[in-house]
Amino acid sequence: MIKGKTGKVRTAAMLGLALLAGCAAQNIVHRDGLVLLGQGRYEEAVARLGEATRQNPGDMEIRKDYLRAREEGGNRLVAIGNAERAAERFEQAEEAYRQALRVDPGNRRARSELEAVAMDRRHAGIVADARALLAKGNAGGAEARLKEVLLENPNSSKALALQREIAERRARELAVPSLQANFQKPVTLQFRDANLRMVLESISKTSGINILLDKDVRADLRATIFVRNTSVEDTIDLILMQNQLEKKILSDNTIFIYPNVPAKAKDYQDLKVRSFHLVNADVKQMQAMIKAILKTKDLFIHEKTNSLIMRDTPEAIRLAEKIIADQDIAEREVMLEVEVLEVTRTMLQELGIRYPDQLTLTPFVRDPATGGQSANITLGQLGGRNRNNLLVSPVPTVTLNAHLDDADTNVLASPRIRARNREKAKIHIGDRVPVLTNSVTPVASGSPVVTGTVQYIEVGLKLEVEPDIHSDGEVGIKINMEVSNIVNQITNPVSGTIAYQVGTRTAATVLRLKDGETQVLAGLIDDEDRRSANKVPGLGELPVLGRLFSSHRTDNRKTEIVLSITPRLVGRTNLQSAQSVEFWSGTESNLRSAPLILRQTGVASVTSGPGAPAPALTPPLAPAPAAQPPARRSGAQPLLPRPAAQPPAPARAPGAPGSPPPAPAPGSQAPAPGSSGTPAPGQPTS
Repeated sequence: MIKGKTGKVRTAAMLGLALLAGCAAQNIVHRDGLVLLGQGRYEEAVARLGEATRQNPGDMEIRKDYLRAREEGGNRLVAIGNAERAAERFEQAEEAYRQALRVDPGNRRARSELEAVAMDRRHAGIVADARALLAKGNAGGAEARLKEVLLENPNSSKALALQREIAERRARELAVPSLQANFQKPVTLQFRDANLRMVLESISKTSGINILLDKDVRADLRATIFVRNTSVEDTIDLILMQNQLEKKILSDNTIFIYPNVPAKAKDYQDLKVRSFHLVNADVKQMQAMIKAILKTKDLFIHEKTNSLIMRDTPEAIRLAEKIIADQDIAEREVMLEVEVLEVTRTMLQELGIRYPDQLTLTPFVRDPATGGQSANITLGQLGGRNRNNLLVSPVPTVTLNAHLDDADTNVLASPRIRARNREKAKIHIGDRVPVLTNSVTPVASGSPVVTGTVQYIEVGLKLEVEPDIHSDGEVGIKINMEVSNIVNQITNPVSGTIAYQVGTRTAATVLRLKDGETQVLAGLIDDEDRRSANKVPGLGELPVLGRLFSSHRTDNRKTEIVLSITPRLVGRTNLQSAQSVEFWSGTESNLRSAPLILRQTGVASVTSGPGAPAPALTPPLAPAPAAQPPARRSGAQPLLPRPAAQPPAPARAPGAPGSPPPAPAPGSQAPAPGSSGTPAPGQPTS
């Protein structure tokens, strides 16, 4: 019998040890999976936790860790793949996505991103082909190839960048042509009261620029100009300004000249439309500014998008760009670090002996009926009273007071608030106390109607600040501070409504601080000192012994509010260059982004003697073969009339054959030594 029991115990012990060993093994597998998960080895962690889940199908804690590992590992591997994909390391990205699918086979993001990698590879090849086509000058083919990419992925950064590059190249090709090399040639002119057409012809021959005239350019216009080694561009601008003319560039070697009048400007002056998407500036203020400065008429604002659309000349738009770039800047912000400290110190002292201040003697007369105190007493009964039948109330007590309370209280509020320049910011730390107000409305019959309304009053700390950030890094701050507390509660005995007596301390000031400078505002002090004494008449007035017959109470309460404020500027200072704050804008009637100045270049000259009549007009130079002149506008005419319409030859100028050579005019160019003859006035000299 004993042997049988011993065997059963041994078997149970072995089963218990086996169960403990199995539990320990299961705990080890679970713990290993969590360790691998923390190390970022997601595949191994999911495998170990999956094994632990299979061993313990009913353990919800292990199952929760298994599901969490699958989700966390899959998402983390997808994030790694996205980073590799953004860096165009497609092989590493594919491996990360495949690993995410092995960790979490149901991860849809990994499947979609794996497909997107294949698309990115194909798009990268298409973009490379488009760039090669653009390098060969085939912008249309490059744009067609890019369209395939943008239809599938409108946010492709490389495709969008190449598309912008194509658009910029086309914009340069479609831009208004400018006179380049020919327009920068040097020229020397010496004309006195010469015909304008002759002057322009000389410039045309010297520079190789084709000049067309509007039919309304007067033929009797004359010019007087003496310049040496200045560019053709500046010279033409100066001549046109003298005669109230304007030019229009038609090609790189052709200009068209027309009268500078409003009617002709409407016909010939090209206008551009420009959209400005403002980020910080107010679109209405910017509209008023551009209208006032540039006199632009066609100006539209879209308040919803804070954008401004302008239609004007290229020069006006260029000036508007400079104005908007200078004004559309972010408002500075400041972080205000505020510390409010309320220091309260109370001291209550009560010292001395308090004697009873009143004593009541009541004669005791027994009532025969009740045996107790009789309610009524006669004068005879009162006369027979002695100390044994007199009642004393209250029972006389003598109290020894020896009490001292000393307490210090500091209430600190340290808010930090960020405010924009010239914008108010408010801080309230405290309570909103309800106040009930009843209004009684009488009625014809019955009891009056009582209507109650609830209003709230704010008590505590209220701080209102308005910063003003200056360009030198200092901050002006307008401060309004109010500290309030409930002093007393007042109850209306008739209506039962409750009102509050509120104690308030306010301070308002304007100060200017540097960035990071701390200013402490103190002095809001509430000091109360109350003293009271309870003395025995006569004895309590004695100089020293009076302390034995009196009790003194001292109540001292002092409260001080201390405000500390420190401004710290947020963001960098907007540094303005000299070019952005000051630039040329032309004249009142002609906007220009650069002043009209004469710039000296090389040496070439066209001269005409003083007072010399205009020479016979000759046809202008033929245009260069590389640049074909544009189609002539209606109403435009060439610089020179046809030979059949030439005026008769003028009188012989000095220096012509058969005339004595005149003395050289001051500043005129003498003919070169060894030349075959004197050049005609207005003709180029070598």
